[in-house]
Amino acid sequence: MELLGLINTLGDLTWLLQTFGPLLVAVVFFIWRDARREDRLCQRINQLEAEQRDIIMPLVKESTAVIVRNTTVMEQNFKIMERLEHALNNSR
Repeated sequence: MELLGLINTLGDLTWLLQTFGPLLVAVVFFIWRDARREDRLCQRINQLEAEQRDIIMPLVKESTAVIVRNTTVMEQNFKIMERLEHALNNSR
């Protein structure tokens, strides 16, 4: 903390407490607490993003492969149905 870095001696701390009183202590505490909370939040977000990459990316790749195979099979089925339709129309 920059404010804590400015406090070099016990005399500085005493002067700050005498000048600003408990308000300074409260402000410094809340800034310190919120900075720690923000750090924990950033770490958690990074963990969640890494977990999503590790889980979702393989699923996307697998799903893409399945869609490609499905499309190929559907195209083959369509060609077979066209040939059957053509054969049935010619047999009449």
